[in-house]
Amino acid sequence: MGSANLLNRIDSYVQTLLSDNKERVWADAEHIARKFKLDLVETTGTTRIVVKKKNSRTVIKIGYPAHNHAEYAAYKALECSVLGQLLAPCLAISNRGYALEMQFIPRSLPQARGEYYWLNSEFTKLRDKLESHFSFIEKYNKHAWGADFHEENMRVMRNGDIKIIDYSNLLADMFSRSSKTTVEEAIKGLLKLEFPKVNVQLTMKNRIIHYQDNHVSYDVPVDSSKAKAII
Repeated sequence: MGSANLLNRIDSYVQTLLSDNKERVWADAEHIARKFKLDLVETTGTTRIVVKKKNSRTVIKIGYPAHNHAEYAAYKALECSVLGQLLAPCLAISNRGYALEMQFIPRSLPQARGEYYWLNSEFTKLRDKLESHFSFIEKYNKHAWGADFHEENMRVMRNGDIKIIDYSNLLADMFSRSSKTTVEEAIKGLLKLEFPKVNVQLTMKNRIIHYQDNHVSYDVPVDSSKAKAII
């Protein structure tokens, strides 16, 4: 686990980058990583840049506080529930929210083999079912953007469990709309809701994604022969 001091030093530095140009965080991603002696993990397909120390079991997400605060609040509210077990754990957040520490999930979902990207309709069905379990949050966040669980937002543990690594959209709209929204208020608001009574398993083995809840079960091959090619 990284130190609170490191998160807050990153926090202070990122504020200086955002003071005059909102795009400088992404443009300076490599510089930020070098400055704090971190490895750059990801800059695309996410609202934040992701960095980590060599051999560390955690990553640090750097970006706008609305997304970091939203993700941290969502995890802390859900962490003891079945749905919380599907989320990559948030471990710490900087004072102003520009830096968030999360458990590192080591393996990305494998891509379909072939020349083109394959639109897997079975995965879409699985994703929509998974997202539906989180729709109860809209009773608290009525302007929710939706869960937005796609392939790039999921990674695989060494034991085969799939974890969702970007779930800030569950609450980000609230933090974006009002600077007065706090992590503590969001956690309390979610905990007042009735969580769905559902058991969910989401795993991968031999390039097959397995999903099961109380009512349905899907086995989705990554290399689906029935998938539609996107050229």
